[in-house]
Amino acid sequence: MEKVKYIKVGQAPKHRRVSLRTWLARLNGWTVAWYAFLTVAGVLLYKLGAAYALRERGYYAVGGAALALLLPVFYYCAAATVRDILRDAKDRGK
Repeated sequence: MEKVKYIKVGQAPKHRRVSLRTWLARLNGWTVAWYAFLTVAGVLLYKLGAAYALRERGYYAVGGAALALLLPVFYYCAAATVRDILRDAKDRGK
């Protein structure tokens, strides 16, 4: 039988403010570098796509190449989805 979690009704608990120094200390340098890389890659892909589209069309217009700018967002969403699916599968196996 599955246990049911009950939620207390009332005010939300107060969140403690974290100082900037503490927040910066918690950052993972590799993660910051990875998202910086994805951002630069998205900008470069956009520039390449826009130049190619300008050559093909003969006039400047923003089209699907602008989606390359959202590369970090797409990566984060996909990674979070896969992480949740794997966590659910692991929890279901217990």
